[in-house]
Amino acid sequence: MTGSQLRSRFLDRAAERLWAVEGRLDLPDVINFRDLRPFWKDYRSEVLEHLHNTQYTPNHIELVEHPKDYISTRPLARLSVQDRLIYEALAFEVAESIDPLLSDSVFNHRSRHRSVHSVTDWKLMRKKAREFLSADKDLLMAKTDIASFYEHVEIDVLSMDLAAVGVGEDVITKLWSFLNGFERQCHTWGLPQGSAASGILANAYLLPVDNLIQQFDIKFVRYSDDMYLFDSNEEKLRSTLQRINRAFRARHLNMSAPKTRILARKDAEEHLDDMRKDLILYFLGLGKPWAVKDLQNLFVSAVNATPPNERDIKFSLPTLGYRKDDFAFSWALDSIKSWHHLSARILRYLEKLPHKRKDLQVTLERILDQVPTVDYPFLERNIFETAIRCGIRSDVLRAKAWLAVRDRNRSNYPREFAARYIGRLGNPVDGQLLKMEYEGESHIDVRRALLVAMYEADYMPTELLRNLENGTTILKWTAKYLLRAPDEVPIPKF
Repeated sequence: MTGSQLRSRFLDRAAERLWAVEGRLDLPDVINFRDLRPFWKDYRSEVLEHLHNTQYTPNHIELVEHPKDYISTRPLARLSVQDRLIYEALAFEVAESIDPLLSDSVFNHRSRHRSVHSVTDWKLMRKKAREFLSADKDLLMAKTDIASFYEHVEIDVLSMDLAAVGVGEDVITKLWSFLNGFERQCHTWGLPQGSAASGILANAYLLPVDNLIQQFDIKFVRYSDDMYLFDSNEEKLRSTLQRINRAFRARHLNMSAPKTRILARKDAEEHLDDMRKDLILYFLGLGKPWAVKDLQNLFVSAVNATPPNERDIKFSLPTLGYRKDDFAFSWALDSIKSWHHLSARILRYLEKLPHKRKDLQVTLERILDQVPTVDYPFLERNIFETAIRCGIRSDVLRAKAWLAVRDRNRSNYPREFAARYIGRLGNPVDGQLLKMEYEGESHIDVRRALLVAMYEADYMPTELLRNLENGTTILKWTAKYLLRAPDEVPIPKF
């Protein structure tokens, strides 16, 4: 198979991954890329042409501040579809050389997997860690990770690493051009966060660290920069952590001091213990009524812990929601803003309770009315998405959606979902106003959302779509899709 044919295959894999994960990401697409998938064969040739360009730089990147907790955020890179496909296709080509060199102890972003961030792989890593502890009662466990890992990956060092393991010079040149363009365009550094491609390249960057650990005959597991190490000798674990830290510093990385600890066996087992949750799911599946009480007790203990146990909250809420159990309803309503970094999960739980829809509407209206959502773009987007999914018609939400659409100084991402809210659930006169906003809008993603909103508001001039389908921007595919007159434009999955 020629290099060109291989590259085409990697591009197809990147596209399959895009369709597979669709809206189930931290940054879901406003219409699940439904305007691109039917025309992939035609769009593919355009992307391939750019993929062969050794000097290609990203066309458009928007940094979205994604909350990690109440205060801190991480900058997720929202790539254009073309940029994302090119970046992932190049990374898949790199993975052909990297993946065979990775230890079986590395669980993230293996080239055989389609998902961006696999919960299954994360659980497998923790399961392997529990197996280590179960097999040897004398083992202790050390845990560590890297502070702001992706942001501190040095592109020149990464390029040298890739060359050392046999990655082709043309691939390295293209990646170097892409990543340097990313740094210049975003005034940031390192690898774009939120992309599977970055996870693959991060594995390459940590290969020397993996090899170092193996030299000291230490059992370990790793998912990205989260590492667990096992040995019966505490001094050996401490010495290994120090050596790892020196290896990090040699690559201008910093070990996260607050997250680095050596755990006694009991503490290690508690840290890794998922047995209680596994039993709850098992007995719920058998229809045991007392399992419901166990689930509710787990949720109560999680929210009342100091600090609250977020992992157990993330487990409890969707499980309660699946059962349409409103046990956590009051907490969820009161916590949407204070737990805004978990607002997507909280709102998905509330969506599962249709008998509480009016209370949900009042709460969403109150939050948008009282909270400066320009400083909470993730929360604002989630609120509009939930309102769309639940079909909540509200004059208050409509007014707030118009404020978001018209405010070109705020993050573009929630503006797209605000536009869709207006298109689906606004007033009959909104179509004309949406067209006015479209004509004055410069951001391509917001223009795309406004086009869809105009269609949903039943105010779509066919001539406009005909002109767009003959254009050169990504909007031509949106126009082609809308000209097919779909019965319903999809909303993001979850």
